[in-house]
Amino acid sequence: LAIRLPNVEFNSNLGSQEFRVGIKVFATLGSPVVGQAMIKLTPGAQTQFVAEAPATFSPAPGGQGARGGTIVKLAMAEAEVLQRALAAAHQKVSGGKG
Repeated sequence: LAIRLPNVEFNSNLGSQEFRVGIKVFATLGSPVVGQAMIKLTPGAQTQFVAEAPATFSPAPGGQGARGGTIVKLAMAEAEVLQRALAAAHQKVSGGKG
């Protein structure tokens, strides 16, 4: 789903798969563990997705989570909700460009 967004590049790095816009990563598969992803949302978007699908989304631990870093349990994710979350993360790092 992430690779379909505008101007996205894929990179494999240290066992995880990163999706970037330019040099900015907005989603990482296999991080922190296999079967999960980490996406970079705004804190407001994070709150929205956690409230909408708490079995799927949770804040990352520590400061990263406070800044919008969000863990996604992929097996629990509905495609439409995950696509919206990825689009929000993409928009955050791209500044809405693309």
